[in-house]
Amino acid sequence: MKSDTMKKMKHRVSLKSHKIPFVGFLSEQFQDLNPFLKSMIIFTVVLWKVYIGYIIFYGVSPLQNFSNSPEIPTVQNIALNAIHAPHTSLDKVSKPIQTAGLVPVHTPENPIRVLHIVTALAEYNNGSRGTERGEDRLQKVFIPVLKNSVESMIAPPYNYEVDVYLVLGWDLKPERRKLIEDALPEGVGLQVWSNATPLGYDKPMTDVKLKPVTRGLARQHRYVIKDKLMYYDLFSVFEDDMRITGGHIHHFLEVSRELERLTEEAPDELPPEHDYPKDKGSISRQLSKKQLKRMMPGLIRTEILLDESKYPSQRELDPIPIDLEFDMEDGSTRELMFDTKPCCHVPPGLGKMPPNPSGDKAMIWETAVKGTVVKKIPKGGTNFLDWVMLQPGPKNVKPTSNVAGFWSGNLGLYGDMEKPGGGDPRLIAQQGGWLATREQLIEMHLHQCPGGFFPPFENPLYNQDGLTLNNVEFWSGGFSIFSGTKAGCNMQRSSQLSIAKNK
Repeated sequence: MKSDTMKKMKHRVSLKSHKIPFVGFLSEQFQDLNPFLKSMIIFTVVLWKVYIGYIIFYGVSPLQNFSNSPEIPTVQNIALNAIHAPHTSLDKVSKPIQTAGLVPVHTPENPIRVLHIVTALAEYNNGSRGTERGEDRLQKVFIPVLKNSVESMIAPPYNYEVDVYLVLGWDLKPERRKLIEDALPEGVGLQVWSNATPLGYDKPMTDVKLKPVTRGLARQHRYVIKDKLMYYDLFSVFEDDMRITGGHIHHFLEVSRELERLTEEAPDELPPEHDYPKDKGSISRQLSKKQLKRMMPGLIRTEILLDESKYPSQRELDPIPIDLEFDMEDGSTRELMFDTKPCCHVPPGLGKMPPNPSGDKAMIWETAVKGTVVKKIPKGGTNFLDWVMLQPGPKNVKPTSNVAGFWSGNLGLYGDMEKPGGGDPRLIAQQGGWLATREQLIEMHLHQCPGGFFPPFENPLYNQDGLTLNNVEFWSGGFSIFSGTKAGCNMQRSSQLSIAKNK
């Protein structure tokens, strides 16, 4: 009897000590358990907390510690949802780019996963830029270019695991999506973001009315990459008429790996050289880690002249002597023109492109010799790079980070003309897209881009989430990554010039 009375008194006191009666009830029941059961419950709770702590420490802390570590962390690849079947039915690429073999060939045990993102504003042509109004752009341009690009990536000798993500400015109907699915090889994953054009105020200062901001469609891939960052090794982001191949990706990875090797070997800082001019100094000067981390492989957009009676090539040439004789490694000389194989040799029927255009039909996009600088890379790594071309874009770079070389106008070929600024739109070579590894994106986001590479896009470097002023040239053309414009990352594009090693 006394025991029952004490239990009731104890129960009432316990309930009064909790604002939530149910919690008090549980506490009371726990107190009444025998010591063995109490010990088992306490042990289970402690074990669960240890498990949660382990998940948090090993799953979240690498992301939190990016900013605390001077080195880019190695992130383990996460398995993809898409099923990747071996592409044994595809023919080997007939003219693969010959490179130095610095990047391991894809194997099932060591897959290189690529996310190919394509942004397209219109399903049908509107008649601008020489197109036919109402022409089915999806079937005439979009799908053929996408199909050829992906097939070259997954075919031997490259064998990349590829998924495709489409960022579209219209609502892709099921029957139209089926056309894309049928064109893609088996095992290639496909995701589509329809109606991806962001909304913004027509008058940002007054917030009057929301409307689609079509120039902001080119921004949307940043959200996709942020979401997919840990799932892929390399990201290929291009406009819908840009053909990017497995050879381009392989060469990009080779040059990137060599730059990593050079960075590992380079000193943290260089000794001061007071007599070293910014633009006319030694073209083979040693590079520091800080300088090399700013360097990325570059691309130059190339198109083929089809009807020169209607769209002729450049008539007035720059005052640069035309010299097509090149010294080879064996001491001989060889006459060489622009090699169109990597960019422009395509299967018959790929849009309006001729299958095997010659070098004199190639036209480079929005750049010229007067915008370029050459540099001899000091010995190091595998000595793979040798000579490189530094493409324009960066500006207002600190001397300790600037990568200088020999400008084409240093010998006075352009008279009194000064070296053009880095942001000259006529010379910056709009790429129509870009390539970047996961590690390069992390480096840019944390250390190179003043406002970060990924969203959110906030003031003071961005207005209205990056929708004000920033257009397709900023987001995918190259200004965001390769220029020193507002919010620009100032990365230095570097293109290999050593001919003998590519032949």
